[in-house]
Amino acid sequence: MNKVLALVVLILALEARINAQTAAQQFDTAQFADHLEFANWLIEYEYFTQMGSEKYIHQPEENVPLWYSYNQNSNWFIVGGKGDNESFGIIHHQQSDSLYQISDFKGSYDTSMIQGMGMALTQAEKQFQLVRDTSNLFYNSFAYQNSDKTISIWYLPALQPSGQAIYGCEWEYVFEKNGKTLIRKNSVITKITGIWIGQPRELWLNFRDTDKPTVGSLYFTLSNRDYFTRLRIDTQISYSTTTRENSGEYSWSHKMK
Repeated sequence: MNKVLALVVLILALEARINAQTAAQQFDTAQFADHLEFANWLIEYEYFTQMGSEKYIHQPEENVPLWYSYNQNSNWFIVGGKGDNESFGIIHHQQSDSLYQISDFKGSYDTSMIQGMGMALTQAEKQFQLVRDTSNLFYNSFAYQNSDKTISIWYLPALQPSGQAIYGCEWEYVFEKNGKTLIRKNSVITKITGIWIGQPRELWLNFRDTDKPTVGSLYFTLSNRDYFTRLRIDTQISYSTTTRENSGEYSWSHKMK
C-alpha cells in the first residue's frame, strides 16, 4: 500500500471513530420522551388512586384494601381489593368523570385484566415489604399493563410525613399477565436523598451513577417542580433541565457533558 493510500485510510478510520463517538454522545431524545410521558401517567395515576381511596380512609386498618388505577378509553378507574396467592377479590370499583368526580362503577370490565393487575400488586407487595421495613421510607405503588400484556408494579418514594421529598431509588416488578409469575425485577438505586420543600430555589438532582434520566428522576421532577425555580437532572453524560416560563408552561433543555 502506498503512503498516500495509507494516509487516506487512516483519515477515514479517524473520521469514522470520531463520528461514532459523537453519535454515542448524542442525547437520547426518544427514550427521554417515552420516560417523560410515562412519568406524567404516573402523576395522574397517583392523583386518581388517592381520590378513590380517600373515600374509604376511615376503615379499620385490617380492612384496608390494596388500591390501584387503570386508564381505559381516556377514562380513569380505581380498584380496591384484596388477594392471596391464587385470586384477587374486588371490594371497590370506581370511575372518574370529566369533572374528576369519583363514583361507583357499575359497568362491564375486563375481568382477567383486573384480576391480573390485582394479583401482581398483591405479589409485589409481599416482596417489597423487606424494602419498606429496612429503608424506613414511605412509597407509592403503581400498577401498569405493558403493551405485551405483562404487568409492571412500580415503587417510587412518596412525599414523607416529615415534609421531605425523596429521590434516588426506584423499583419495577414485571409479572406475567395473570399476575402470578414474576418475570424480572428492575431497580435503580443511586444516592438516596431527601429534599425539604420550602423556599423556591434551584435544585440539582444527583443521578451521576446513571447515563440517562430515569423514570424515577422524571417522576420526582414533575411532582415537585412547582416548588423550585429550576430543576436539573445531572447524569453521567448529560444535564436535563426544566424551567418554568413566564407563561407558566415548563420547557426542557438537554446538554451533553
